[in-house]
Amino acid sequence: MPAVVEVRDDLNTTAAYVSATLSVYVLVMGIMPVFWAALCDYSGRRPIYLVSMFIFTLGSLGAALSQNIGMFFAMRAIQAFGSSSVLSVGGGSLSDCFHSGERGTAFGLFYLGPLIGPMIGPTIGGLLSNAYGWRTTMWLLLATAILAFVLVLFFLPETYRKRIDPPSPATAPVSTTKGLQAHWSDSVQEVKDHPSHIYSTHSTLIESRDSIHEHVSELEGRIVSATLPPLSSSGHASAASPMQEKTKKWMVAPSIENDKAETGSLPSVEQEQEAEVVEEEQTKAKKKYFNPLRPLTCLRSPTNLILVGFNALALGAQFCMNNTLPISFDELYHFDESQIGLCMMAGGVGSALGSLIGGRYSDFVLRRWLIRREVKRLQMEQQVAAAAAAGAGAGAASDAGPGAKMSMLKIDETTVAKTVNVKMAAPPEVRLRSVWPGVITLPLGLLLYGWSLNNKLPVSAPIVGIFLVGFGMMMVFSSATTALVDSNADNNMATSAVACNSFARGLTGAVGGFIALPLLGAIGNGWLYTMWAILTVLGSLGLLLMLLRAETWRQRALEKKKLEVV
Repeated sequence: MPAVVEVRDDLNTTAAYVSATLSVYVLVMGIMPVFWAALCDYSGRRPIYLVSMFIFTLGSLGAALSQNIGMFFAMRAIQAFGSSSVLSVGGGSLSDCFHSGERGTAFGLFYLGPLIGPMIGPTIGGLLSNAYGWRTTMWLLLATAILAFVLVLFFLPETYRKRIDPPSPATAPVSTTKGLQAHWSDSVQEVKDHPSHIYSTHSTLIESRDSIHEHVSELEGRIVSATLPPLSSSGHASAASPMQEKTKKWMVAPSIENDKAETGSLPSVEQEQEAEVVEEEQTKAKKKYFNPLRPLTCLRSPTNLILVGFNALALGAQFCMNNTLPISFDELYHFDESQIGLCMMAGGVGSALGSLIGGRYSDFVLRRWLIRREVKRLQMEQQVAAAAAAGAGAGAASDAGPGAKMSMLKIDETTVAKTVNVKMAAPPEVRLRSVWPGVITLPLGLLLYGWSLNNKLPVSAPIVGIFLVGFGMMMVFSSATTALVDSNADNNMATSAVACNSFARGLTGAVGGFIALPLLGAIGNGWLYTMWAILTVLGSLGLLLMLLRAETWRQRALEKKKLEVV
């Protein structure tokens, strides 16, 4: 951005066309994550990263060698197409590896890149352009693309996987219980090798071998009850009982490791029933087809629509500022490319602090809510136990069990905090309780920036405004995006939701870039950024509505889903 004039002169074009290349880049980067998100459901995360980074490499090479504005437009679009995958698939990778209680901090770190980049990029670009020419910035992007490709190729494992099912004797028979144990051990190792055991302090998939065996016991019981005929009458009971006892004895052995005996296969009826289930699931899988617009279905949810809408408005304001800042600072303060880039660093610093503080504060608010909920639950149980003990009398109270003993314990937040961990679930809207410092700071920063330029105040005033905009935007963005992922993690739509978020941000960012200069000339900085401040305030009202109504919306969605099943 600081090198707009140099690019204009070198490619023999106008400043408006050069600025439009940035808007095209933002637009393509916003639209294409929807495509990548739909594709990664079929191919996994890692292949998408490799293919997209290769495309980004080709686009960067072409941009560095561009000889006219048309070629530069095309290469910038290819760059955006390649780099856009990380915005959506990256969010899905974090959802794979981190539990809900850890995602706030994880997403705060993740979004340091895509949102601080536009802030510190102009500084680096301005310095390189002054020293070596504008094409140096494209060569730097080429080197970055190659480095990213190599890092993914050698160091990033696949994080996306389907649930690992327990071994089934009907569909994958083994001759001995020792073979069954070996088959399950392979599945255990596959789960333990998953990246979530490396990155997450509490694995989102499986925690220990004990939990695996508990899962096996539960599934064994399900198979026995599902495959054998129900004991609906005395006649059927007498016929089915020997088979049921035989199957239970075969499946639920006292000690798998010590049992060396041969095991028989399940009866053919059970095999046929389970084979029908497998065939039905395979038929459903075959009916699935690639739909690049599937992620957009997330926007049917009011929760997703509100979160995506606010993030889009905030980014639109930022990109409008990025487009008008070089012109305003050149006209008012006569700054060159390097000085303009340094001024934009204020937004990068604000974004970094907002992302780090916002992510951690979001996790803190979530944990505090969990603790208080647990305190209320335990206090209620304590009251019930005390009432039961009082009604039964002193003699019966001694036999009332742990509930009565609990009434003697002191329950407070400090004690309960030791039992609360990231595995406990909380409604996604709880995170929105942490966004209000950013909701207030963002419009204040926009107003300060716009009117300080409009009134030609010292350069320190708009720089403070730039800092506040970056801080406020990221304070909200990190929490809102984490809430968006939490809202869609259970239905396997986290990547699609992040793609919709990027899609909306790309549209508003491109629109903000296209209208920035015309509106600046028509109404000036003051009223331009007053408009954006009003829009962000209206968006924050949507966040408040979500905080109040999200539970009702969830209940309606569940009722609708039940009706569809029926």
